[in-house]
Amino acid sequence: LKPFWLKLAPGWQTRSGRTPPPQGQWLHTSVMEMDAAGSGHESSGSGAGHAGGQNEIQVLQYCDFEDFIRHLGIDPGADGNELIMVAAQWMFAAQLPPHWSEQIDEGSSRVYFFNKATGESLWMHPRETLFRELIDEVRGWQLDQPLEGICARSDAHLRQAHSSAVESIKQWSAYPVAQGPEEAPEVGKASQFYFNASSGESSWVDPREDAEYDLRLRHSILCECVSTHSQNLARMASSDSSDGDVDGRLSSGGAQALVRGLWEALGPLPLPLAAPARPADLPPLDGS
Repeated sequence: LKPFWLKLAPGWQTRSGRTPPPQGQWLHTSVMEMDAAGSGHESSGSGAGHAGGQNEIQVLQYCDFEDFIRHLGIDPGADGNELIMVAAQWMFAAQLPPHWSEQIDEGSSRVYFFNKATGESLWMHPRETLFRELIDEVRGWQLDQPLEGICARSDAHLRQAHSSAVESIKQWSAYPVAQGPEEAPEVGKASQFYFNASSGESSWVDPREDAEYDLRLRHSILCECVSTHSQNLARMASSDSSDGDVDGRLSSGGAQALVRGLWEALGPLPLPLAAPARPADLPPLDGS
C-alpha cells in the first residue's frame, strides 16, 4: 500500500494506556512534521451521527487530504469523475465511528486509531473498507446517467448494506447485568451486555451502534453525490436547451426529495435477541 502520511501537531502526545497494534500489522503510516502554516485538517463536528449520542465527537485532525485520498486508491489526475472527489471530501470530514479516536504511538510517532470501548487498535482508518466500497460505487456512475438511475443504484447499495447489518445483528443476544460493570469504566454503566454466538465475541456496546453509524454515513455521502450529480445534469440540460426549460426533477429540491426516500425506505434495525439470563457456559467478558 502507498504510505498514508499524516501531520502531527507539535508537542502532541499519546494518551496513556493506549496500546498500538503489533509491529507486524503496520500500514506504514508515517508522521510529517507540521509546517508553520498549521495542520492539514481542522477539527469539526461534521459527519454522520450514530446511535446513543453519548460519545465525544472525534474527527480526523492530523491527516493530509491528498494522502488520504491516495490511500483510498483515488488519483485526482486519473479519476475524472467529480463525484469521487465529493465523496472523498465527505469521508475526510466525517466524524470517526463511535468510541474511536486518533492516537500517537510514542515509540514511532505514528498515528493509529484506538477504540476505548473494545481496546482494539488499528493502523488504518476503521472505516477504510466502507470508504472503498462507496468509492467503487460512485466510480461506476456515468456523468450523463439520469437521476432516477443514480437513485436506483444508491437505493440498491443502501438496501444491501442494511440487509447485511440486519443479518449481523441477528447473531447477537443481549444479557441483563445486575449492576454496572467495572470492566468497562470508559463506556459508563451498562444494564446489559451482548454476546455473538457465531464469533464468540462479547461486548458492552450495543451492536446497533456501529451498524447505524455505517448506514447513516453511507447515506449522507451518497446523498451529497446524488445532489452534485443532479446539479451537473441541470447545467448540462440548461446549456442544451434553447428555451432554458429544465426538468424540475433535476433541481436541488427534486434531488433532495428523492434521496430522503432512500433512508425512509430502509426501516429500523432490529434489536439484539433478548436473553432472560446469563447461561453458565457463556464465555466471560474480556472487556471487548
